[in-house]
Amino acid sequence: MNIAVCDDEKEDREELCRDIREIWSEAQIDAFENGMEVFRKIQQGSYFDLIFLDIVMEQGDGIETGKEIRRYFPGIELVYISNSREFGPEIYELNALHYLVKPYTREKLDEVRRRFLVRSERRKRAVVHLGREKQQDIPLHMITYIESSHNNLLIHLITGSEVKIRGSIRSFMERLDERFLRINRGVIVNMESIEQMSADSCEIMGMTFMLSRKEKTENRKKYNDWLFRSAMGGWNE
Repeated sequence: MNIAVCDDEKEDREELCRDIREIWSEAQIDAFENGMEVFRKIQQGSYFDLIFLDIVMEQGDGIETGKEIRRYFPGIELVYISNSREFGPEIYELNALHYLVKPYTREKLDEVRRRFLVRSERRKRAVVHLGREKQQDIPLHMITYIESSHNNLLIHLITGSEVKIRGSIRSFMERLDERFLRINRGVIVNMESIEQMSADSCEIMGMTFMLSRKEKTENRKKYNDWLFRSAMGGWNE
């Protein structure tokens, strides 16, 4: 279990590291002064299961750092920290694991641990079997989006690779769970991987996908409902 704590206030950073160690004794914790440092560390090959990220820092805005981490490393869980509740809407859209307002309580950190463990356990259990053709299982959290192409399906993974199988997008959708949304005739997206959804499109890993004209209102509603359930810890119960 690798955890990063990113806060430019030294006392707050050290205090949070101590508090995390009390409830997560098995964790390896690395501390950083700004978002650029933690993002650079990830790019160099380090991996964190969970990042506590202060929102307001002198160097490296926490929300923008979170967006970049979400774009390239959607499997990393984020917990945002702030002195204020005013950033709630932005955090909500980033599907953060939790939003801690200073001064936080021990109970709030316990809740972070609970949510992380529940979500991680569900991700481990949730796989899709590709059938006789491939004879392999893919964890659902590894999938960013699926697209239909000439009676085949291209399954795009968070690693940047893709798996090609024969099949219809309708039948494949039936094998997925509630984090997946069919946004148009030929594309299914993992809502965990959505960086931003507008009135007509959504972005995943820097790519833009158009929403179905007929169902764009319903798709946005499904996405917002899923974000709300996720923020409340409900989708992964």
